[in-house]
Amino acid sequence: MKYRVAIYLVVIISVIIIYQINRSESKQLDKFQQSFQVVEGRLGELFYQLQAIQYGMSQLSSLSNPLANEANLNFKRTEDNTCQISKNPSREQMYDFETNFLVVSDGSGCEPNSVLHDKITETIKIAPMMTFLAGRAEDVISLYFISMDKFVITSPKYNALVIKPSEFESKLFTRPYMQKVFSVGIENLGNNIFISGPYADFSLNKDVITFSIAIFMNKEFYGVLNMDILWEELVAGIDSDFHIINDPKPIPGDSLLSEPLSFDGLPSDLRLVMPNTASDQLTYLIKNSLVDIAFYFIAIVLAGWVLYTLNLRMVSQKLATESHHDPLTGLLNRRGFMVALKSVERHQYYSFMIIDLDNFKHVNDTYGHPVGDGVLVRVATVIQQQIREKDILLRLGGEEFGLLIAYNKDNKQINIFERICEAVAHLPHYSEDIEFHVTMSGGAVTTSSIDQIKSIESIMKQADALLYEAKIAGKNRVLYGDFNRSNPLEP
Repeated sequence: MKYRVAIYLVVIISVIIIYQINRSESKQLDKFQQSFQVVEGRLGELFYQLQAIQYGMSQLSSLSNPLANEANLNFKRTEDNTCQISKNPSREQMYDFETNFLVVSDGSGCEPNSVLHDKITETIKIAPMMTFLAGRAEDVISLYFISMDKFVITSPKYNALVIKPSEFESKLFTRPYMQKVFSVGIENLGNNIFISGPYADFSLNKDVITFSIAIFMNKEFYGVLNMDILWEELVAGIDSDFHIINDPKPIPGDSLLSEPLSFDGLPSDLRLVMPNTASDQLTYLIKNSLVDIAFYFIAIVLAGWVLYTLNLRMVSQKLATESHHDPLTGLLNRRGFMVALKSVERHQYYSFMIIDLDNFKHVNDTYGHPVGDGVLVRVATVIQQQIREKDILLRLGGEEFGLLIAYNKDNKQINIFERICEAVAHLPHYSEDIEFHVTMSGGAVTTSSIDQIKSIESIMKQADALLYEAKIAGKNRVLYGDFNRSNPLEP
């Protein structure tokens, strides 16, 4: 019989393991496909944005544009013979980012009627589209147009401040993204998009990737528009098990390669990679299935006695705690308070105060119940900070609290209760960026009889009546009274 049970267990465990291996492979491939679709969708958005600017430029080339009016432009010639051209702010502009671009060229760009000056004022039509995209797209770091006539238009404008016209050929034209464009004949450029990177951007200390597209005006090749994107933004939607490479001829090795990422029939050199060595497969199995397998074993071996014993103990403790405490504030509830009353020590005086937060419904209606719950917790905390360890604070329900203090010096309760009232009123609360305050009203009853305290219902009724009077008197105050045994309040 024992051998038969052992065989059954081996068979069951083997079936579970084989099932989990197949399930892990299927899960991993599903995640790989989902990550591919996420990245390809994001890539399509970026391709579309660049193609939109390219198409817009081809349509604007024959149109007049108020931006090209030199009255709207500011020409500045620096000491090193660099021409910097920006747009002057105007009342007609719709967005602040409309002026956030800069054109940089050699000094002749600032000379009216020069060939370079005319080229710039014609090509500057591209600036509104660049500033709009750079100002609206959160993950676009910068857009910059590099003209074959050796000037640059950048948005945001600070990216152009480090550019030296004397370095156009030695630095700008030798960048990887420019070399990729130059490697293709002009007649084959069309609306192809070239991707370079990722590489480190030293100003941001982060990796970026550059998307480049040729710009034509009047069917003439004018230059290259480049868009820098944070690499981490592009890969943010993919699972951490995978990564992206930018390689025209990748070698698979022990990895699984996706098809080239593309958009609208335009392929790129980007591919999604899933490492697939034996150790990788084991890692995937652990991540995808080990919890299930471990659960099966633990359930079989331990569920009979360990889990039952621990669970029973935890449930008992939890029920005992919950039955005597308010779940939101952690304070005693009425049941817990009645138990605590049994251990109250003998003193000369006892004071019980009922506290009610003023206009608390307005807080919930204005800022929402989660904010209201936070207010209750913060008020409970600030009251606890004003009282002693032996004082008993409880939540009666809603926005009502109760506080019992015992003392030997007459009228000591007034100092304590007034200090609490002031602390609550000065406690700031927040809803997003809005700060607000709440006040409290209280009714406090004092007695010298410990027996009256331990049978507290009559004292609570009298305190509640004083609270009502405090509300009528204008709120944000505490009214006091001695317990009246001969004339208790009727229920």
